[in-house]
This record gives sequence, structure tokens and C-alpha cells, in this order.
Amino acid sequence: MLSRFVTLLFSFLILININAQVITGKVTDITGKPLSGANIIWQNTTIGTSTNEAGEFSISDLSEGERTLLISFVGFSPEKIKVGKLKHWTIQLIEDATLAEVNITAKGQASRFANEPAKVEVLGVREIQRAACCSLAGCFSTNSNVDANVTNVVTDAKELRILGLSGVYNQVLVDGLPLIQGLAYPYGPGSYPGTMIEKIFVTKGANSVLQGFESISGQINIEFHRPENAPQLFLNAFANSFGESQYNVNYMVKKAAWSNLSVGHLTLPAASIDRDGDGFRDIVKTNRVSFYNRWSYDNPEKPKWRTTIGLRYLSEQREGGSTRFDRDQHLGTSLVYGQHVDIQHGEAYTKTNFIIGQSSSLILLNSAFAQKQESYFGVKKYLGKQFNLTSALYLDHYYGSANHNLKVGLSHRHNKLREDITFLEDISFLNYEGTYLTNYDIPGLFAENKLTFSKFTILTGLRADHFAGFGWKATPRILVRANLSPDTDIRFNVGKGFRWAHIFSENANLLAGNRSLVIAKNLAPEEAINLGLNFVQTLHWNEINITISGDAYLTYFQNQIFPDYDTEVNTAIVQNFFGKSVSKSYQLENKWIFTQQFDVKLAYNFLEVYRVLEGVQQDLPFIPRHKWTANTSYSTHNDHWQIDLTWRRIGSKRLPSTVNYPDPYKQPSSSDPYQQWDLQLTHRWTNFQLYGGIENIFDFRQKFPILGYDQPFGNFFDPAFNWGPTKGREFYLGVRYSVK
Repeated sequence: MLSRFVTLLFSFLILININAQVITGKVTDITGKPLSGANIIWQNTTIGTSTNEAGEFSISDLSEGERTLLISFVGFSPEKIKVGKLKHWTIQLIEDATLAEVNITAKGQASRFANEPAKVEVLGVREIQRAACCSLAGCFSTNSNVDANVTNVVTDAKELRILGLSGVYNQVLVDGLPLIQGLAYPYGPGSYPGTMIEKIFVTKGANSVLQGFESISGQINIEFHRPENAPQLFLNAFANSFGESQYNVNYMVKKAAWSNLSVGHLTLPAASIDRDGDGFRDIVKTNRVSFYNRWSYDNPEKPKWRTTIGLRYLSEQREGGSTRFDRDQHLGTSLVYGQHVDIQHGEAYTKTNFIIGQSSSLILLNSAFAQKQESYFGVKKYLGKQFNLTSALYLDHYYGSANHNLKVGLSHRHNKLREDITFLEDISFLNYEGTYLTNYDIPGLFAENKLTFSKFTILTGLRADHFAGFGWKATPRILVRANLSPDTDIRFNVGKGFRWAHIFSENANLLAGNRSLVIAKNLAPEEAINLGLNFVQTLHWNEINITISGDAYLTYFQNQIFPDYDTEVNTAIVQNFFGKSVSKSYQLENKWIFTQQFDVKLAYNFLEVYRVLEGVQQDLPFIPRHKWTANTSYSTHNDHWQIDLTWRRIGSKRLPSTVNYPDPYKQPSSSDPYQQWDLQLTHRWTNFQLYGGIENIFDFRQKFPILGYDQPFGNFFDPAFNWGPTKGREFYLGVRYSVK
């Protein structure tokens, strides 16, 4: 296996340069400092790209018409260049004091598709701020590609789903690094404040092999504010009608070649609310304190070396259960039922770029996190400790006029996870008390080749990773983008993915409820193949721009580990499943931009996610076949006022079988469809914003979402039977203040 990989690796290295019609260049400020993230777009088209960390860009040339490039960067005056026969440009942008002062009011495109072989949707700050977006998990309420699902209603654990599959199959990256996995998985999406986030990159299906072997259904990469682009001071305060409040402060300083961004976050808990009268809190009580510090080094006098350092610490406590639960008196006892989660989490990462000559870079990536989690679920105590370290070193080389790019490198992942489960009182019907260890080291090799032609971009990637006990496993991926015209893109991608399952840390609902658990021995890595086809068509009608996009994705599992809730009564069976397990996802989205101030987006998703058991197709539970999303945004001409309205309709979902449960606990075989409306109003001044809104305007709630709430220490207690909103209508008010 390894010899075959090495042979393929050398085949990448000997690929010859193929001259394609592309325009390349570099964007800097007047001192020569590269501007990373500058926008490059052909005038009167949707074809665009962004500069990399070195300020460099490559964009497909136009075959006809006036060829004018528009170059823009936040805080700088935009440039317009008529492109003649010259194929390489060096562009200097001049800082604009007016733009710098009113950056908070500058309106850009809220979301767009990146000019990449994979269909990457880029969510900017304007899109994120169309809703309250208190955390990463709340940033997708206006998005049709990602679903934030609650997996334990008592502690509000959440996962981010793509293509209808569990969030474990979607790789979530922090600044391109794998920091949300294992113990960090169930509560991580709720722990990153939305005010830290500058951009979110969403990719469905197969994508680059650089970040590892795990991405199966897609990838979410959150990019924090960079110190060099961030306001000097940013403040945010938020409160809702449940009594929860959040506070954020970002502060940037710059000294010589170093720039630093410090971020502080505080969440204070909600009141104890029980609208159902079932004796359980509707809202989890959360105390959260986090600190983030990011350093960037970029010296124009020594441009051969750039580095980024990120540090973050999180202390979080979540508490749910009975309204009578008092942690000091009832924790870990059967006197009053309660759940309590205490998380201590630290993470660090570095990204260093060494420039070699005119066309090569050596890039070193390191990320690590350590987490201790002490949880109580009634009389069950869970103590988890994890340390994870991931490193990668690769060469990034451009051939010729930048139309041929090759990346080749090495990676290593070390993971050590210990989980101790203790029953503090006798629970005769449960059987999983004990210590569970997950320790592994996974070395890897990878290569990725990108060829850019006038109408096509082809990205081929291959990596090989060694799993202890299972040998070398190959992850091949191919992505093709056909730019048929300035307004028409078609993309195709196919690739394989692997992942190592963490049963308890990734399935908090198993500990939260009282199901018996059967875990098979010798669980193998999960393995799947994903195929995707999509198109993006832009139409121009007078002043109106219309973007129509369609997706079709097929995910075929060769091994899947997914808790089986149906085979045995009140039991979850966790085992390898080598049978037929498939996800089919189809989406049609239509976006109308009437003016810079007014846009409308409509989307429909069809999901068919199932297994075949003994010749019978069975849909996986809690996944709707149909989902509709609509969003509209209007702002006044001076951008002082903005109103956003979002509508979602979620179709029926299959529910786990309860036919053999006692009558009081029997549930229907499927949920009811429901819809939800959200509204937000924002008012902007030069440095100040006031925003307020209503989530779930018509107050739809799933009644009595906790199964067996009257007997929380009994066999049939299950707080993960929720299929819809459980909090009801929420009013909120917030304020933002920014100084550039």
C-alpha cells in the first residue's frame, strides 16, 4: 500500500507545467506589506478570488469582452485595472481614512461562493449578523447548508449537520486546524462566541486532503478576526427574554511587525423556566468564561517568514434538569434529578510560513488541545480527559505562471482520551460502568495537485494514513470546476473519508438518558465515499442579479458506527455496520439581489438518509426529508437601518421505535412538520450598532420533549427525543461598539 502511494506521489512531482490563460499578481499596501484576503473580481461578473497570506492571487482570464479587474480591501481605497496583454500585476492599495473610520457600516456581500474547485460558501460578518449569532452554533440560522441540532435538550449539546448526516461526519476546523473533536465535539460549537468570527467557509462533500482524512459529509472552517484587520476596540452586549446575557470585548494592538488581538467572553445564566409544567427547566443554565489571544508576525523588511499564534482558554458550566435541583445538595444523588457539566479546555495553535525563492513556501502547522470534563447525569458520573496534538509540514510550490500548484507533505496526529463512568447509586438495568481508553498515533503522507486552465480547474489529492491494527488507508479525492462562462460554473467532486469514532464523548445523549448500551468489540474506523455534482448560474436582468445553484450529493458508507435504537427495547447497540448505508442530498437555492440594499434567498433541501436491514430500507431517525428556507434582508440607502426576516419549514422526521414501551411512554412513529419565523432589526451609527429581534415569532414548541420526565431515574427516561424547538419565543436586544 505504502509503495503504491509513494509511486503516485512521485507522479504528482513530475507533472509538467501546462500553460493556462490566467492573470496573477500581488496586492500590497504602500509600504510593500502584502494584503491577505483582498478581493479580486472581474467587473460585471461573479468571477472572483482572494489573495493568500502572501498577498498573491491567481484568477482565470476572460475570453472576451472588456477585461477590468476590481481590487478591494477593507480600510483601503479600491482600485480598477484594465487588463491588456500583461499577465502579472503588482498592485498597491492606499489606505482610506474615511473607510477606516466607518468600517462598521461598510456593506459587502453577505455570502458568496469562493473561486475554488470545491463549492465553498463564504459567510461574512454581514451574513453572520443577520441573526443574534451568540455562538458558532447560532451562525447558521439563515443558512440552508448547515443544520444546528440539539442532541441533549437538558444540557443543550449541539452538533452541526451537513447533508443530513450526524455532525461527527462533518469536519469542523478552527483557522484551518482540527480543534473541535472528541470531548470538544458536543459543546464546542456553542463555546465559540460569534463576535470572534470574521468568516465561515462551508464546503459540502469531498474537499482538500490537507486538513486530514476525516471529512466525509463536508467541512466547516471558522476564521477568527485577524489582528491586522480587526478594529482596535470592539464591544458587544446581549440579553434575551429568558434572562441569559452575554458580553464580549475584542482589543487589538500593533507594535512593529507584531499585531495582537485579545478577546474576552462572558455568559451569565438564564432564569429557571418551565412552561410545560413537567418539572424540568426549559433553558439550560450556562456560565461561561473564555479568553482568546492571537499574535501575528509579518515584517515587510523580512518577508521570508510569517507566523500566527493562537491561544484559548475556556471554563464552562452547564446545568439542567429539575427546577428543584440544587447542585450543592442534589448533585450525584437520586433525591432530585439534575445534570451538570463542568468543562475546562485549553487550546493552542501555530501557523508558520517560510518563503523559499519566488514560487515556493514551507508551511508548518501545529495545533493542540487539552480538555477535562466532569459531568453528572442523575446518579451517573462521567469524567473525561483528552489531549490531542496534530502537526503537518508541507511544501507549497507554484510552477510557471501560477497555473500549476503542488503541495506535498507529512502529518501526524496523537490522541489520548480516558473516560471513566461511575454509577454513584445502584442502577441494575445499566451495564456500561467502567473505564474506556482511546489512544492512537496516526502518521500520514499527502500530496495535492492543482491545475488551472482557462475554463477548468482540476484538484487531485491523495493521502495515506496509518491506523494501528488496520494498516495504511488511502484517501483519494478529485475536484473539478468548469467555468463555462463568466456566469456559469459546474463542479464535480468525489472522494473518500475515514474517521475514528468516540462513542461517549460524541454521543452525549447516551449518557444523558437511561438506555442500556451494547458496544461491540473491535470497532473499525468509519469509512465512506462521497460524490457530488453542483452548478451555479448567475443571471442579469436590468439591475437585478439572480444566482441559481443546485446540488446533488451521494454518500455511501463502507462501514458506519451509528447507535441502533430500534432493534432492542430501550437499548442502543453500537457496532460496525458493513451493510448498505446511504445519504442522498439534493438542494436548489435561488438568490435575488435587487439592489445593494435588498436581497431575497430561497432554498429547498431533500434528504434521504437510510440503512438497509434484512432487505428493508429504514430511514435514520431525527432527519427530515424536506426542508424549506427563506431569508430576506433590506437596508436603507445610507445603511442606518436594516431588517432581516427568516423562515424555515422542517418536514416530518422518523422517530425511534417505542412500540414496545409502556403506554405512557409510547410516541408516534414520526414527528409533525413545523415552521419557524425569525425577525431582526438593526440600527447603525458610525461606530455604534443597536440590534434586537424575535426568534420563533409564533412560539412553536415541541410539547414535553423529555421522554419519561415523570420517572427520571427509570428505564425509559430519554432527554434526546427532541425533534423541534423546545424553548419557544425569544426576544433579544444587543449593542455593538467598534473603533477602528
